Amino acid sequence: SPLHAEAESLVWAMEELSSRGFQQVRLESDCQQLVHIINFSKKWPALDPELDAIEALRTSFISFSLSFIPRSLNFRADALAKEARSRDLHYMLVDSMVSIPLAHEASTIGPV
Repeated sequence: SPLHAEAESLVWAMEELSSRGFQQVRLESDCQQLVHIINFSKKWPALDPELDAIEALRTSFISFSLSFIPRSLNFRADALAKEARSRDLHYMLVDSMVSIPLAHEASTIGPV
C-alpha cells in the first residue's frame, strides 16, 4: 500500500541519517496519515514492524521531529518521485546540505 511504502521510506531515511551520525533531525512528509500515526502513537497493525523500527530509530537522535508538509509545498520532491516511478528509477541520495531556496519553499514553519 502507499502508506506502507511511505513508512518503509521513512525507516530507510532514518537509518541513513543515524548511520551518518546526525543527532538533530527534522523530517517532513506529505503523507498526513503516516505523520499522524507516528506523532500520536496510533495503532496500525499492518505497519507494526515499520512503526517499531521508527520508534527505535527515534532514540538514536538527540532531537527528532516529523511534520506534515502539503504536497503543494513539497512539489520538487513529489516531481522527483513521479519521474522516478515513470522511468523505474531509484534515487539513493541523502544530502546533509539543504538548498536555501528549497528550504524556504518547502518549510511550513519558516526558514531552516
